[in-house]
Amino acid sequence: MSRDDHKINEEALARRAKIKNPAKKGKAVIEPHFCKGCGLCIDACPTGVLLFREAPDNRWGVEVEIDGPDYCSGCGMCEMICPDFAIFAYKTEDPEKKAV
Repeated sequence: MSRDDHKINEEALARRAKIKNPAKKGKAVIEPHFCKGCGLCIDACPTGVLLFREAPDNRWGVEVEIDGPDYCSGCGMCEMICPDFAIFAYKTEDPEKKAV
């Protein structure tokens, strides 16, 4: 990974560290065969869920991984910014608000 990739990871982890009690409200799903590892989704994620990882088998050498799934808010920022439609975000149902 490049120096920039490491810096992007550090910034994402810093955003995640600011969240004291993660409430899993969403789920992100990556389609790895579409992901070119540009990192736009990592920068866009307000909760630091996504990180780069080295991927020697990938032709770009890096790929995005979901590193902190419990922090996902399901906001969809990653999905909106991805130029390759390689990531999707969903809101998950809150079990406490579920109708009986």
